[in-house]
Amino acid sequence: MVVLAVTAVAGAGTAANRLADVPLSSIAATPRAVGEGKLWLLATSALLADTPWLPSLLGFAVALAVVLYVLPSRLVVVAAVVGQFGSTLLVYGIIGGTRLVDGHAFASVLGVQDFGLSAMIAAWIGAVACVAWPRHSHLRVVAGCLLCLGVGLAFRPTLTFLDTEHVVAFVLGIAVVRFRVARVVVPLRRAATVAVAAFQH
Repeated sequence: MVVLAVTAVAGAGTAANRLADVPLSSIAATPRAVGEGKLWLLATSALLADTPWLPSLLGFAVALAVVLYVLPSRLVVVAAVVGQFGSTLLVYGIIGGTRLVDGHAFASVLGVQDFGLSAMIAAWIGAVACVAWPRHSHLRVVAGCLLCLGVGLAFRPTLTFLDTEHVVAFVLGIAVVRFRVARVVVPLRRAATVAVAAFQH
């Protein structure tokens, strides 16, 4: 029931955009918009499935079901939140910090609409991999992660620098399981401050 309910929320957000003509620009984050202080777009972006939307929603539901089987619900939620918001803020912080040095850097991605469920999925995969690593063959864990990567690339092969968020989210998912939550969350608050400040210069 939890899997269906959470997936339905993401599906409702996707339907609002695709069927009710809610403009994507009003709910999808971009590095420029977040840098201008529109931080709420980080949350609304997490309610939209990326293209192709049906495989994205199905992948989200499967990943959620697996991670709920492996981890307590509290860690599942923390991994999702940290993976979704932390990865975005860290990557945007890199973009903003680089542009302080070179004002033309990453110009091609400043207005790219950055939304979807994949960062949460990547964080959950990282969390599950962290749990499985000491219990199962390392080769099987690596193969499972590579299989997930291959499936993602098969449905969305075109990548930009913003897609490094998935790598960051994967690592953050591992960190949530391996370390105390405070050690992960506190640095991310600082990253959010740096990201916004860097774009405002």
